[in-house]
Amino acid sequence: MITMNRYLIQSTLIAALLSASVHAMAKGEPMYHFLPSDTVVNNVKTSLQNQGIDISAVQVDADAEGVVQLRGEVASKQDAETVTKLAKQSEGVYAVLGSLRYETGEVVAAPAPDGLDPMMEAPAAGNEPMDVPAAGNTPTDPQ
Repeated sequence: MITMNRYLIQSTLIAALLSASVHAMAKGEPMYHFLPSDTVVNNVKTSLQNQGIDISAVQVDADAEGVVQLRGEVASKQDAETVTKLAKQSEGVYAVLGSLRYETGEVVAAPAPDGLDPMMEAPAAGNEPMDVPAAGNTPTDPQ
């Protein structure tokens, strides 16, 4: 009889907990509390400025769920990574999408003109073929 009462009490407690959770979920309360998008944008910009990053060429946008979009130009790859990292750490940011551009400093070779093999070496200076005058057409010395 005591064992039966214990199971009855446990079952009642479990049922009460389950009904309370279902009731809370039925209210439609969101699982996350998102900040307004303009607040998220201001948080990201403030975070970047506090780290001494020039944000004049970086556009920051955010949506209602805390997804931040970064666009613009930065000085280097390291700056792009730093800006993205700081944006991710800002309050209210749940994800960061980026289209930050930077100049790599890489030298890109110009395409070879038609008919030339780009892998062949250019002739060394002084080894260019000389124009040889045709027989009988030798230049004369003006005297």
